[in-house]
Formats: sequence, structure tokens, C-alpha cells
Amino acid sequence: MGETKAKTRAIIACMAGSRCRVSFTDSDGVLHGVDVDAESLYEAVAIAVVQFREDDINPLDPGPMTQFTVAVYRNPVEHKIRLVQVTKWAENNTREGPAGVTRRQRVRQLLGRP
Repeated sequence: MGETKAKTRAIIACMAGSRCRVSFTDSDGVLHGVDVDAESLYEAVAIAVVQFREDDINPLDPGPMTQFTVAVYRNPVEHKIRLVQVTKWAENNTREGPAGVTRRQRVRQLLGRP
């Protein structure tokens, strides 16, 4: 379990202020994607979810098991993550100090959670 946490921290750290492409395939097999600027993998997904929900042409509301692909433009790296993982990560936690609390709070706000 420690290795997974270390990898997650490394992913979050390496994405500071990165331009990303966040995409997912809906139940009809249609691929949807959006470009975002984010400081973490979780923030990238949360911002993308907001943009998908607010789309004027085809608003989408991804479910908790939706798997997103996050491609970081700076160094072409791709990640797959489910919305349920983003929601769980965003729960209140003080392990990472004030900066971590702020990052998690921002993701919760983007997802419309208190």
C-alpha cells in the first residue's frame, strides 16, 4: 500500500501547473475530451467534470465509476482514474498540511461537494 501512496504523491507532484487533456468514453462509445490547466491529477479530473457538465452542446454528468484518461502535455504521460477515486481523495485530510487541505478543498468545491 505504501508504494501506491508514493506513486500517487509522485503523480501529484510532477503535475504542478501542467496543461492536460482529460478524456473519457461514454456508454455509447463516444470519446469526450477537454484541455485543462491543473496542479494535480485530481484537480485535472475535477475541472474537466465541471466543464463536461457545463457543455452547451452536449452536457455530460460522468458517474462515479467513469474512467478518465489524463494526458499531461509537458511530458507526454497518461493516467487513468475513476471519479470515485477523485471524490475519495478530496475528503478532508490533514496529512499533507495546509497546502494539502487547500488542494483537496478546491477539488471538493469543483465537484460541488461541501
